[in-house]
Amino acid sequence: MHSGHPDREPGSSRPLRWLIVVLAVIVALTVGWPLVSLAVSDHQPVAAGRPLTIGPGGGHSATFTPGPGWAVRSAETNSILRWSLTDGPVNVTVLYVTLILPSQADRLWPGLQSILQVGDGSARLGRPAAVSSADGSQGLTGPVTANDAAGQADVFPRPGANFAIEIVSGAPPPDRAAAQAATALVARSLRFAAAAR
Repeated sequence: MHSGHPDREPGSSRPLRWLIVVLAVIVALTVGWPLVSLAVSDHQPVAAGRPLTIGPGGGHSATFTPGPGWAVRSAETNSILRWSLTDGPVNVTVLYVTLILPSQADRLWPGLQSILQVGDGSARLGRPAAVSSADGSQGLTGPVTANDAAGQADVFPRPGANFAIEIVSGAPPPDRAAAQAATALVARSLRFAAAAR
């Protein structure tokens, strides 16, 4: 007469099955977790040399190309109105600004000062200087400072249109030069789309 649990017969493969299940779970977590993490990450790498478009499209948009190593902060990005990018300690924001009247282009710099101060009361824009984009568009550039950050800001009104592009970088004060270089890189690559005919 046989006694004991029916699953515990000599030569039973039950322990082997449990070992296989445990190993499968470990492999799934080891391989799958980084993939899941990447899928839900807020930082999506930008392909090197890939231009990004901002604006609603057609003649009311622009493109720019961040340098290698940049990532998009997906939670803070809306490709029509705002791109938020990061590379180590440096953050760059590219904004689409609608102008109701062409004369508002002259108020872009003080308007940007007001916007920055809403986010951080200590933020200050320095005196602007002239700057040109890749397609020859004329804009203004100047330093940005705050209590715990420093960088650069550029504004480019679209000639003959009712919008502008603003580029603002920031980083901890020791990385100010990297932030300024990031703004200059984006500004140099900025191209307004051809107006619809």
